[in-house]
Amino acid sequence: MAKNRTLNEIRQSKEFQQAKSTQEAIANQQAINRSLQSKEYQTAIKSRNVLLLNPDEAIDEIVDNLNNHLFDIIFEAVNDEMHKYTVFQEQTYLTNEGMDMFEEQWFEFYHEHHGDIMHQLMSKFTN
Repeated sequence: MAKNRTLNEIRQSKEFQQAKSTQEAIANQQAINRSLQSKEYQTAIKSRNVLLLNPDEAIDEIVDNLNNHLFDIIFEAVNDEMHKYTVFQEQTYLTNEGMDMFEEQWFEFYHEHHGDIMHQLMSKFTN
């Protein structure tokens, strides 16, 4: 007949201690996996890798990172500057009633000139 063990005896048994260790190891591994997947960890790894770049690689990465950002800033600055001139304000040409009819033409007009300004600005940067 099997002896009924007390809860305290079960807790002290080798099998219980092994199961407890296995559960703790699984929980620790899950915590490590969550940590490795966190944004903070990924950002830290990327920052560390950036610090390990040689000067030429670092320069290329800086230029790539800033290129689009600067283009967006210039794009918005051109847009803001154009809005100061009545020739580029849609209300100069259209009423609310006529907007639906001329919206496509206005879009083409405005963006064609916006593109011309962007092209001239970018050309000045490259010269």
